[in-house]
Amino acid sequence: MARLLRFLLTARLKQRQPNQGFTLIELLVAMIIAVLVMTPLMALAINLINTDRREQAKSTSEQELQAAADFIARDIERAIYIYDAVALTRNHNSATPRESGIRDQIPPVKPTSGCSDATRCHPVLAFWTRRPVRKAVPADINPNTTINCTLATNQGRCDDTFVYSLVVYYLILNRDDNRVWSNTARVGRFEISDGVKYNDNRYIEDVNPTHVSPGNRRDKGFVPFDLGLNDEIRLSMNLWQSGRKEPRTPLADEAFTKQVQILVDYIDHTTLTNPPTTLCPAPADPSYTGWVQSPYYGTYSPAVTVGNATPPEFQTYSFYSCINAQEGIAKVYLRGNALARIQSPNNPPRFSTSPNIQAFFPTISIEINAQGAINQ
Repeated sequence: MARLLRFLLTARLKQRQPNQGFTLIELLVAMIIAVLVMTPLMALAINLINTDRREQAKSTSEQELQAAADFIARDIERAIYIYDAVALTRNHNSATPRESGIRDQIPPVKPTSGCSDATRCHPVLAFWTRRPVRKAVPADINPNTTINCTLATNQGRCDDTFVYSLVVYYLILNRDDNRVWSNTARVGRFEISDGVKYNDNRYIEDVNPTHVSPGNRRDKGFVPFDLGLNDEIRLSMNLWQSGRKEPRTPLADEAFTKQVQILVDYIDHTTLTNPPTTLCPAPADPSYTGWVQSPYYGTYSPAVTVGNATPPEFQTYSFYSCINAQEGIAKVYLRGNALARIQSPNNPPRFSTSPNIQAFFPTISIEINAQGAINQ
């Protein structure tokens, strides 16, 4: 094609008279030939650019999923107790402890910023953990309340300690009105912690508010768990209630001030009628000994009854866990949506089992043993 164009132009140059230009027909022919040459080259370049964008989006999703999984794994390793789907779907019931749960004690039923709408935010994983705090309490057995452990000059007179925290992970669906996040789904994390106390169990913030850093004060709504509520640890944990500071009885309500923080975005939002091949083992009996899936989609056969049913829009299998509360083991599964990074945010693509599409919905799974201990 290029040789033909060169031949025609050379022949014309030899024939034309001085100061004589090309005819309109000759220019049109030259333009058509140029278009025929450039079009496949442009198509090839565009295809290479699109392929590169898709691969970059896939790589980014894989890296973010791995980082999120690593973060969750480190979180659970410090756990002292992991809740299963029973606790996350049942409300508090002190009259019948075996029917009790913490659903109405945490967001979204008890709302907080970032998780106040049950149609957008659903708990997937909840556990108690021990958070270490360095050089925060006076070293004296009989606490010297004049020692301010926030001062660097007093660090040698202060000991390390720990506080208990309740951590909840959520699957948060799209419909982000502010467009801060994607229009798919995301994983959020909520944590409330106890405050640092003197050795005599008084909160430092109550005695000397300036002697404790803001991050080591009790979060609003936090109440420690009470293992004395029932002979079984599982039932005692399921009877936990949020509220005001102990030892007020009964516990008065207190709104949360901690908000749900986003851990990772671009989680797939596709609802699936057919579950993935990786599912939780069925529970050993209706009392939920052994493995239980959270969120619970009613996929066991025979089906077992939990509390409030999981809304169908959360049946995505893109963020779910398998919990063995007795053994303290959690299996966590994540599926991302890489195509949503490069396609229309108003209509993000959905998961498909087609190999060409499925490759851009990376998945990751982890299994973690809780290694924390109570009163250690």
